[in-house]
Amino acid sequence: MKTSRRDFLRTSLAAVGAPALAALLDWHLAAAETAGYLRSASNDIQWRGAFGRAYQKAIHRLSEDPINNVDFILADVNFNQERRFTNYSGDISGRFIEVASLSSTKDNPQPSALMPVIEKIVSYQNEDGHYGRPVDWSQPVDIAGANDQSLVMPILWGNGRLMLGLIAAYERFGVEAALDSAKKMGDFYVNIVCPRFCDPARMAEYTPEAAGYAAAYVTCVFHGIEGLVRLWRFTGEQKYLDTAIEMADFHEPFDTLPVGHSHGSISTHEALMMLYEETGDKKWLQRVVSRWEAAYGGGYVNPCGGVSEQYKIRYTTDEGCSEADLLRLNLMLWRDTGQTRYLDMAERLLYNAYLMNQWSTGGFGHRRLAADDLGTFGWLERVAESYWCCTYHGGMGYYEFKECLAVYDKTTDTILYNFPLDFLAPIDGGRWTVDSVLLDAAEGVPVRTRVKLDGSAGDIAFALRFPDWAEAVSVSCDGRQLHGTVTEGYWKASVRFAPGTVLQIDYHARPLLEDRRFHKLAVPAQLPAKIGQGVLRFGPHILHAVDGDASVIRPLTLSADGGVIQIPEGFLSVEAMSDQQRDGTHGFVFDLEIQ
Repeated sequence: MKTSRRDFLRTSLAAVGAPALAALLDWHLAAAETAGYLRSASNDIQWRGAFGRAYQKAIHRLSEDPINNVDFILADVNFNQERRFTNYSGDISGRFIEVASLSSTKDNPQPSALMPVIEKIVSYQNEDGHYGRPVDWSQPVDIAGANDQSLVMPILWGNGRLMLGLIAAYERFGVEAALDSAKKMGDFYVNIVCPRFCDPARMAEYTPEAAGYAAAYVTCVFHGIEGLVRLWRFTGEQKYLDTAIEMADFHEPFDTLPVGHSHGSISTHEALMMLYEETGDKKWLQRVVSRWEAAYGGGYVNPCGGVSEQYKIRYTTDEGCSEADLLRLNLMLWRDTGQTRYLDMAERLLYNAYLMNQWSTGGFGHRRLAADDLGTFGWLERVAESYWCCTYHGGMGYYEFKECLAVYDKTTDTILYNFPLDFLAPIDGGRWTVDSVLLDAAEGVPVRTRVKLDGSAGDIAFALRFPDWAEAVSVSCDGRQLHGTVTEGYWKASVRFAPGTVLQIDYHARPLLEDRRFHKLAVPAQLPAKIGQGVLRFGPHILHAVDGDASVIRPLTLSADGGVIQIPEGFLSVEAMSDQQRDGTHGFVFDLEIQ
């Protein structure tokens, strides 16, 4: 099922005084609007509660040192100072411009460094369209070992991020110089990057470098596809879409697991999803789904829903950028397929690995992982808040998640209530609003919400996602139980609701066990019984041991009362932990036994 962007983009472009481009979108977005979900703009949605505060902390982090400093941000394009990753030209500056622009309103750009950065950065673009040091593009790929010793590949990575930032600056504020610069960068990819780095005659040069890390060929070259597709969306110039397709086709032999950089790999899959949205060619979707299934089925994604910094089963650190990319990719897969399994995995990631990666400052970064040949089984000490990459990308993940809390399905005239969280969201252009409030949990009901549907005209059908952790959902209206059917992952009402309707939704669940590959494990009839390695889950939470050694998989003996697993003392969800507790080390995979 495809997502419409026409209304949102046309409104945005008209707001910044670009009616000609708004009209141009009519024809090249038509194929993407045949059916599907209409999402409200993220800035129009009020996200409340714990996750709303986490999002606000992530955005506020952009206003603090060392980020909110024009010279610091511009150092990767004008080299005014020595800081980390200045050779990744456009990486920090592009990320900063993108998330700060999109999370701002047109009349209130934040933080204070944003507009000066946008105004100044375009003066540092090279004549050939790239940002960064001068380069002889005919020379062999220069993988020198350490990331800070390489020239060409880091420039390509950073330029891919900066192209997205410049487009976001135009989308939000109508800065024509930013779009002109992005187009010049797009021409750089059309005229130089694609011919030079997607040349079948040079495969012997590319292949040995493909398996590397953050400065690797496969990591950095294909990073520009996303920006090219966004340029196509904003300009309608066919050359950008054609180049994106050529690069995506060339990427296929390198699209493997394991690979040296999960952030680069997953972000390229986001670009493939965008190509599917623009062309309708299912080969792009099939490539992403195939890799998704291999990652989730093969141990590359841990039981908390996250991945490691290198896209490997056994690796010792995570990266906030990769967690954000995986969150965004799951949302894209749901939008374009309608399959709720992707929302289930987005929710798992949000409640567990995402929160565990976010720092008390609001930023994101790296922490060490306890892992074996089956994957990650515990969180170890924090390494760094990575304000050179993860802090920006983590905020982008939250920003995009907001758009999927509740959406309007125009094909069935239905509100889809995807996540039982605290929020207020306009639906269908503001014709309806969904006011969702979390209530106190009850015995056997770990999640309970009150949802008020309000609007000025008409009735509308209502459907809520039936989470993979729930045994049942019950919905009542004014004390009257409503009856619905469960199809395609949603509980759907058999009646329509009038404006002002207030629903109470109970998500019934008991603690459950899963193996390390997301399969539910039944409680044996005969006890005691050894279960093997697995996790303890209750509602959307993977429960963690808050004391003991997290560097090894420890035995855990559970008790069952009438077939219901009892949660032992000393176990918490990540959401229930304090910032200080999240800083600690915690195991979540155990050698399980039930007595």
